[in-house]
Amino acid sequence: MDRSITETVAALASLKNVLITGHAGPDGDSIGSGQALASFLKRLGIRSLVCQSGAIPRELAFLGLTGIKRPDRPAMSGRDGIIFLECCTPDRSGFTFTKEELGSLEVFNIDHHPDNRKYGDYNIVDPGVSSVAEIIYQFFVLRRLPLLKNEAAALLTGIVTDTGRFSQKNTTPECLDIAAALMRAGADISKLYNHIYGSQKPARIRLLAETLGTIEILKGSVACMHTNRKMFERCGAVYDDTKDFISYARDLDGVEAACYIREGEEGKLHVNFRSLRKNILPFAKKLGGGGHKLASGMTVSGDFDKLRKTLTRDFAAYVRPGK
Repeated sequence: MDRSITETVAALASLKNVLITGHAGPDGDSIGSGQALASFLKRLGIRSLVCQSGAIPRELAFLGLTGIKRPDRPAMSGRDGIIFLECCTPDRSGFTFTKEELGSLEVFNIDHHPDNRKYGDYNIVDPGVSSVAEIIYQFFVLRRLPLLKNEAAALLTGIVTDTGRFSQKNTTPECLDIAAALMRAGADISKLYNHIYGSQKPARIRLLAETLGTIEILKGSVACMHTNRKMFERCGAVYDDTKDFISYARDLDGVEAACYIREGEEGKLHVNFRSLRKNILPFAKKLGGGGHKLASGMTVSGDFDKLRKTLTRDFAAYVRPGK
C-alpha cells in the first residue's frame, strides 16, 4: 500500500476533532468520500464535521446528508486537524482559512487531480486513481474495518460519478475491483444509479433541449455549446440541472474535444472542457482553471457573449492548431 496512505491514516488516528471539506460546488466524489471518511473517523473514536461550500446536488440526498453543514465559514475552535478532499489549494474549498489557522492544525490533502499543490502536512495525491473515493476505500482496508452498507454506498457513488458511469479512461481494472468489493459490502448499484441518474426533472430536459440547440462545430471536430441565464429562466431550471450536459457534445461522432459554458449568478461564468485524447489541462490552467488531462474547467467573471466567442475560438485553435 502507498506509504502516503499509511502515514496519513496513522496521523489521523492521533487526532480528536477534525474538519472535513471538499471542493466548492460539491459532486458525487467529494460528497461520497466526505461521508465515508466521517464514518471511518467516527469508528476510530475521532470527532469530525463535514462542511461544504455551495449547493449539494439533490440527487445525492439518498446518502443521508443531514450531517453536512454549509456555513459561510467553518468554526475552527477546538479542532486539531483539517482534511481537504479534491482541493488543489485550500481556497478550492470555497472557504478562506488564514495561515495562522492552518498553521495550528494538522493539514491533510487528499486528491486525484494532477495540478494539486501538495500543500498539506500529509499529502495523498494520486492522479492514477479514478476518484478520492478509491483512496478513502484504502483507509478501511488498512485498518481492517469491514465496510458498513452506508459507507460502501457513499464510496461507490464517488467512483460511479467520477468515472462517468464507468465509461471514462480513469475506469481502471483496480477501480472495477474496488467497485465490486463495495457491492459485496452492500452497495446497491441499481438503486444508486436510479437515485443519481433516473430521477430527472422536466425542467432539466427542457434546458437540455435548448442547450443542445446551441452546439457549434469548430475546426471540424471541436464541439462548443452554452447555457445562458435566459435559458435557465425560460425552462424553470437551476445550475445543477446542467450536470453532464457536456457529455452530449463530447460524444458526437467525429468530435475530438468539447467546451461548455454556463452563465451563473453574479456575473460568474463556468466553463468545462472535455477531450478524447489531447491534454487540455494546460489550456485550462493558463486561464486560471484546473482539473485532469482530459477533463478540466474554470470559473471566470466577464461578459458572457464576449467570453463565449473568444474562448470557444481559442479552445478550438488549441485542440487543432493550424487547421
